[in-house]
Amino acid sequence: MNDHNAMLVALAALLCLLGSFVTVQLAHRTIHARGRTWLHWWFLASVSAGSSIWATHFIAMLGYRPGVPVEFDATLTIVSALIAIGGTAIGLTLCRLRHRTLAALCGGGTIGLTISAMHYVGMFAYRPDGIVSWRPEFIAASIGFAICLAAGAIALIRANPGGDRTLLPTVMTMLAIITLHFLGMAGFEVAPIAGVSRGADSDVFTAMAGAIALAAVLIVGTGISTHLFEETRAQSQEELRKMAMTDALTGLGNRLSFVTRMANNCLRLHTRGKPFALLMVDLDRFKAINDTLGHPVGDLLLVAVAERLREAVRGRDFIARIGGDEFAVIALSAVDEASAQALAERIVSVLSEPFMLDGHLAEIGGSVGATLAPHFSDDPETLTQQADLALYRAKHDGRGRTCLFNPELAATLLDRIALETDLRRACANQAIEVAYQPILDARTGRFTGAEALLRWTCETRGEVPPNVFVPVIEELGLIGTIGEMVLERACAAAASWPDHLGVSINVSPLQFGGGTLLATIASTLQRTGLAPHRLQIEITESALLADDTLVLQTLEALRASGLSIALDDFGTGYSSLSYLHRFPIDCIKIDRSFVTRLPHDTGSASIVRAICDLGTSLGLKIAAEGIETEPQRQFIVDHGCSHMQGYRFSRPLDAQAIAALFATSRGSKVAA
Repeated sequence: MNDHNAMLVALAALLCLLGSFVTVQLAHRTIHARGRTWLHWWFLASVSAGSSIWATHFIAMLGYRPGVPVEFDATLTIVSALIAIGGTAIGLTLCRLRHRTLAALCGGGTIGLTISAMHYVGMFAYRPDGIVSWRPEFIAASIGFAICLAAGAIALIRANPGGDRTLLPTVMTMLAIITLHFLGMAGFEVAPIAGVSRGADSDVFTAMAGAIALAAVLIVGTGISTHLFEETRAQSQEELRKMAMTDALTGLGNRLSFVTRMANNCLRLHTRGKPFALLMVDLDRFKAINDTLGHPVGDLLLVAVAERLREAVRGRDFIARIGGDEFAVIALSAVDEASAQALAERIVSVLSEPFMLDGHLAEIGGSVGATLAPHFSDDPETLTQQADLALYRAKHDGRGRTCLFNPELAATLLDRIALETDLRRACANQAIEVAYQPILDARTGRFTGAEALLRWTCETRGEVPPNVFVPVIEELGLIGTIGEMVLERACAAAASWPDHLGVSINVSPLQFGGGTLLATIASTLQRTGLAPHRLQIEITESALLADDTLVLQTLEALRASGLSIALDDFGTGYSSLSYLHRFPIDCIKIDRSFVTRLPHDTGSASIVRAICDLGTSLGLKIAAEGIETEPQRQFIVDHGCSHMQGYRFSRPLDAQAIAALFATSRGSKVAA
C-alpha cells in the first residue's frame, strides 16, 4: 500500500463496492430472467459490470506510484476495457446453463478469467520508464483467487432465485477484483533507470482517475437505476399478484391460487415432488346462520373458520377458500390414507365446536372429502373432481362426516351425478308423468278413487322406480315444483271423474316447510273445481317428526277445509300411537312390505291384524296397498280393511286410461 496513492485507492475501492453490488443485482436478473427479457439484462449487466471492473482496475493502477515517469498505450487500454465487457458477457451467458455446478464453474470461471485478462492486458498498457520484472507466483495466485471467488459468487446467485441474499456474493465479487489487483501489483516491480527523472505526473493521473470514475459511475448508475425501477415495478406486480391470489375476507388463498398451486404440485410429482392429499371442506348449516343472523355475522364466521383451519393443518399445508362456504386444503403433511383421514377428522372436530360471533353463538359443522396424489391421480382437475365426489358422498351420508375417495365410489357417484342431470332435464321438460292406481272399497269391490303416483321413463335408463328418483328430487330441492305439478294434474283429472270418486296425493315432508302448502292446495282446488272432500293427502311418519307444530297446524287447517288425511307406510317407522291421537288422521295405509308376505308369513299377518284392530277401535279407515293375489285380498277383507289397491285390480294408468276405466264402470263392482 506504500506504493499507492491512498486517495485514488479509496476512490477505486468505493467504485469497486458500488460496481460489485450492481453487478450482483444485474447478474441475478440476467441468470433468472425468463423469455427474451434476459437479453436486456444481459447487455446492461455486461456493460455495467465490465465498466466498473475496468474502472476499478484503471483507477487503482493510476494510484500506483512506481517512482518513475509512466505512459499508457491507448490501444491496449481500450482493448482491456473491451475484454472486461465482452468477457463478462460471455461469462453471464454461460451462467444460464441448466446444470448449476457447470454454470458456476464455466460462467463464474470465465468472469474470473476476464477480470484477470483485463488486469494484465491493462498492465501491458502501463509503460513506466524503468526496468519491469514479474513474479510468477503472485500472478498465478491472483488468477486462481479471481476464478474461485467469481465462481463462488455465481454459485450463490444461482442458488438464490428470490434475490434476497446479495451480501455474500457482493463481498466475493469485490474480493475477486481487489485480490487480483493487489496480488498482481505485488508481483509487478519497477526499477528506476539511473539519470531518469523520478516521479509521475500525479495531478494528471488524479484528473484522469476522476474522469474515469465519473464515467464509470454514470454507467453503473444507469444500471442501478434500471434495476431499482424494475424492482419497484416487480414489487407492485407482486402486490397485485397477491391481491389477485388472496381471498380478501379470510386472507386465505382464493380459487385462482388454489388452481395454480395444484398445477405446480402435480407438476412436481413428475420430478421429485412428494405425495400429498387434497381435502375439500364444506360448511354445514352456514346458510341458516347467514340468513338468520345476517351477512356481517356470516363474514365473521368465515373468518373464524379460516383461523380454525389454520390451526388444524400443518405449516406446509395450503388452505384456500374456493367458494362461499367451501374450502380446499392441499395437505403436504398427509401422504397416505391414515394421515389424510386423521386430518379430515381433525377439521371436522374443530368446526363442530361452537363459534362466538359478535355476541351470537353459532353452531355449524363441516363435511370433508379427500383424495391422494399421486395414488389416485397426478392430474389437478381429476384430483379436484375426486375430492368433490368424496365430499358429495360425505354430505349425502349425513352432516359432519368425512369420506376418502376410492374408485368404487367414483363409479357410484358419477352415476348419481348423471342421474341428477337427467332428472333436472326431465323436470325442466316436464317429462315426469303422473299415473293413477285405482282404490277400491274392500267390502263392495267398487272403485272409490285413485292414488296419484309419479312415473319417469328416462331416454337412456328406461323406466326408473319412484323409490330411486323421488329421494333425489327431494335432495335437489325440486320436490316443491314437482309436488305442485302433481297436485295440479291430479286435481284436474279427478274433476272429470264421477263425483263419488276421489284422488289421493302423496305430500313430501319437505313440502310442509315455508307454510305455503295450505295456500297452494286451496288455490289448486279453486282453479280445477275439485271439491275438497274428494282430495286425500297422504303423509309419512317422517313428516310428523320434522316439525310437529307446523305440521299439526297445517293438517288441522286442511282437515277443517274438508280434505282427509292418510298416514302412509304405517308400520315401517316409529309407528307411535301418539300420532293417531295428536294428529287429525282419517286413514291408515298398511305398507306393502307386510301385504306382499300375506297370508303365509306369521309375523306379517300378526302385524296386519293388529293394525286393522287398532284402526277399527279408533274409528279410522284401514287401507292396504300392494295386493297382487287373491289370498292377499281375501286376508285383508276378512280382517277389516276398508280399502285396497294393487296389481290384483289394476296397474297404474295414465289420465286418459283411468278416466276411461271409471267411465265404463260407473257403480259397477270389480271382479274379485
